[in-house]
Amino acid sequence: MEFTDKYDYSEGTKLTWPLKLFYFIGGQIGMSLIAFFVGLFLYETMVFHFIGLCMIVGAIVMTRIVNDEKLILAVGYPLYLSGHIILIIALFKMDVNLIVFINLCILIVSWIFCRNHFMRQAILLPIFLLIPWVYDEGRDYFNDDIIYFVKNYSFYYAIFQLGIYGFTILYDANKFSKENLYVQYIPTIRFCAVVTAILYALFGIDSYWQSISCAIGTFVVACILLYKNRKDDTKKLVLSIGLVLLGCIASCVTPNISIAMLGLVLTFTVLDYFGVITFGLFMGYSISKFYYDLNMTLNHKSYLLLGCGIIFLSLFYFIKKLSK
Repeated sequence: MEFTDKYDYSEGTKLTWPLKLFYFIGGQIGMSLIAFFVGLFLYETMVFHFIGLCMIVGAIVMTRIVNDEKLILAVGYPLYLSGHIILIIALFKMDVNLIVFINLCILIVSWIFCRNHFMRQAILLPIFLLIPWVYDEGRDYFNDDIIYFVKNYSFYYAIFQLGIYGFTILYDANKFSKENLYVQYIPTIRFCAVVTAILYALFGIDSYWQSISCAIGTFVVACILLYKNRKDDTKKLVLSIGLVLLGCIASCVTPNISIAMLGLVLTFTVLDYFGVITFGLFMGYSISKFYYDLNMTLNHKSYLLLGCGIIFLSLFYFIKKLSK
């Protein structure tokens, strides 16, 4: 659960989505005009830095002291976004790596001190997306180093994001009091880890090692869950582990299917409905993409999918038997 938004909805003041969108668009138009006039009349880079930072600091402070949702929507969000845009424009005269690093530092500090759940999601998502680019040694975003990274390592970064998700399960919010600082950041981390993992999985090129890595992760997580629930019945525990092993082997058809399986197991563990739905849709997309892959013969794909279907239907039958 999220305990950080400062708004009091006890009197039925919660805004509908159309009204939220209306206030945000209106505020963003106003802040965009401010950014435009700043860029029109002020040419010094240091002035851009100062104004952009002031706008960002002002937005973060608002989330900590203002209780009016309308004011946050109309001023807070647009103020932060416009301030960050001004700062990026000012940084364009610097080296690309330095731009990424400075933006990353500003985003991290903003995320730590922000007291609004939606704004924290909007801040943490680019943090997760930008982290791999800090280590690029080139100056051009489209150089060979970045292309090499995207093709060969982006999928492993997706696995790393799911590792972060699993770490939040290991130290779940339920183990802490409602007022604990750690509780405030768990939903944000989980949301952004799910989105980032799927994005980077789509960037990469398939390999068997990626499929095997995800399958091993799924097997370990599933075995931990089974041990907690079936440790008193050794026979059912052994049978369940065997069935899970078959399911993990079947998920190795493509890396995207196997990472979708890992994501489904992790998100289902804590009943994260957004994660379950998102990875479920990603699973369907991955199966469709595999089936229409022109680099494999139709017979080969059909036999693989048929075999996987038999395994999963068998799993469903035995799980129903075990649950009784």
